Amino acid sequence: MKSFALPYLLIFALPLSAQLQTSFTLLDAPDQVLDRRVDRLPAIFLKAGEAPSAFFPAASAAKGFRSTWTGKLKLAKRQRLIFSFEGQGEATLLIDGKEILTESGTLGTARSKQTRINPGEHEILIKYSSSADGAAHFRLFWEERGFPRQSVPPSAFSSTTDEPTSAALLQRRGRELFATQHCSKCHQSESSIGADPMQEINEIAPLLINPGDRLNETWLRAWLAEPHTLRPGTTMPQLFDMKKPESAQQIADLAAFLGSMNAGSAAPAEPAADEATILAGGAHFHKLGCAACHTAPSQATPDLENKRIPLNNVAAKFKPGALNAFLKDPSAYAPHRGMPNFQLNDEERRSLAAFLTAKSTPKLPAVAELKGDAARGKEVAAAHHCFYCHAGLPTPSALTVPSMQKIFAADWSKSGCVSASEEKGKAPALHLAEADRQALIAFSQTGTGSLANNDKAEAADRKFHSLRCDACHSRDAMPALLDRTHSETQNLTAHIPGANEKVDQSRPHMSFIGEMLRASYMQSVISGSLTTKPRPWLDMRMPAFSSHAASLADGFARLHGINPNEKITSTIDQALLPIGKDLLSADKGFGCTTCHGLGDTKPTAAFEVQGIYLEHISARLRREWFNRWMDNPASVTPGTKMPQYAPNGKSPNPALDGKAEDQFNAIWHYLQSVEKK
Repeated sequence: MKSFALPYLLIFALPLSAQLQTSFTLLDAPDQVLDRRVDRLPAIFLKAGEAPSAFFPAASAAKGFRSTWTGKLKLAKRQRLIFSFEGQGEATLLIDGKEILTESGTLGTARSKQTRINPGEHEILIKYSSSADGAAHFRLFWEERGFPRQSVPPSAFSSTTDEPTSAALLQRRGRELFATQHCSKCHQSESSIGADPMQEINEIAPLLINPGDRLNETWLRAWLAEPHTLRPGTTMPQLFDMKKPESAQQIADLAAFLGSMNAGSAAPAEPAADEATILAGGAHFHKLGCAACHTAPSQATPDLENKRIPLNNVAAKFKPGALNAFLKDPSAYAPHRGMPNFQLNDEERRSLAAFLTAKSTPKLPAVAELKGDAARGKEVAAAHHCFYCHAGLPTPSALTVPSMQKIFAADWSKSGCVSASEEKGKAPALHLAEADRQALIAFSQTGTGSLANNDKAEAADRKFHSLRCDACHSRDAMPALLDRTHSETQNLTAHIPGANEKVDQSRPHMSFIGEMLRASYMQSVISGSLTTKPRPWLDMRMPAFSSHAASLADGFARLHGINPNEKITSTIDQALLPIGKDLLSADKGFGCTTCHGLGDTKPTAAFEVQGIYLEHISARLRREWFNRWMDNPASVTPGTKMPQYAPNGKSPNPALDGKAEDQFNAIWHYLQSVEKK
């Protein structure tokens, strides 16, 4: 089998950093690399019967496999470190060629000798062998006198891509594009892709259920003519060659047909919006951080660099009242769309729709104004096989699209949708960037087998980018896009006294998200089912991605080598409760309740910036992250206002003999007791 590698989706724009090169082999063929990828962390969690990675099927791993992480370990200063593992299997850690620790069976019972490592970069090699049935669990930890045992963070690693990995990155990217461009919808497999294929394969394009109730026919014509102009980066192909004279009539007919698909249940038109409503909508647009994913409706020039979706044509797109209805549930007709549900109330939806409509500056491509015929349009829809992607549309009398197996036997560089040739025949234009076109061509040479692999951790990382989580949340050394774009819409709140004087509107940092939150809690946050908000004072809010909640929570945990279904049991030491309560207080402890609310007790200081509410801590947080946070908050979230109370593990508070680790343990026990009331 060929050798492949995993990229992160920004790999073409960013240097490879804070990552390790990873290879996979079978236990009985350790010299034959079946797959390669790049990981942020040397971590893995798999159940028996699961695919280890995108190009490593579960069936091949069923007799066990080995993963090897290689790269650099980076230290800013000399440290005397003790290393340990967690998991099951067999693992060896080497630094600068020296064996530091080897362990087998249940990992984590042994620790390395204290090892002095000088500042700078050091070669690191980690060899891990799964259980014989392919189940895998591995994590890497370190500790020192100055900090407690904790997982080695992503910032400690770096890697430089070699030629095989660079080539493999292209293939991995092509696999993702094949799925997200819905290629498998048209080019269907002659046999089952598999019982548990890559997640994007099962995602669907927007449902065209009664589009005539929602969408203007003028906009439909423009969209069908040049979808990439209205929305750069769209996966909607250009079906019609505008150089051909018959295309304009076909577009008019198809738009007429789609417009005729209605149930007479259009949303009621909104009353004319007054200036106050429009101003309120603009304020919501800014406070919700919409500039992370969208340019302002008044901006006609697209932001190609940051791939933000333009909003200047919303007034031309939606019929009266339809935009308000869309904002109520963006996933109603497209469960896998990137637009999440902000769970807006009636006022927010009404004012946002008014603002977007009033400030919209439509710029539609010119399309010949021909009279469309719905009957002919139905035939056009069938002839172009639109039903493959959009359920409910008519099917042709004969299917002419070649199967998946047939196209993978062809040369994509010379013919078909991916080809750069202008002589595509009936193939639609995908408007691919050249790098993406090359990625698809590279993937075509690997065959269809990888599409059957549900690579759960990798899928979550792909979604971190494709759902634009990185637009609002920083991760590792990569700041959130909103940090740069939010100021563009700040003027929308200028009419609100003090609106722009708030000190902090930060969002949670994502470097340790899978280690930080319990998977069940993550799922409730992502799905929008969480009822008690830990940061209720923030103008921004976490929107709901309900279709992706379960897989994201599962995958984020796995990216850190954590079992998403881990059973967490704990007992409360009653003797520690009064000590923990005192340590939270301002008069006997660290003054936590000055900034943080707990239960019915609000923070005591009048802050512009509050700390997160402390109730439900044990339901939210995993214990090991709590320990890392309490030891050194800035190492988790750079720039946080949370102080470090016990530098080098030494607490100024005399409780429990001044031992910081014991004090933090007492606080944890007390917070658990509050949770259980």
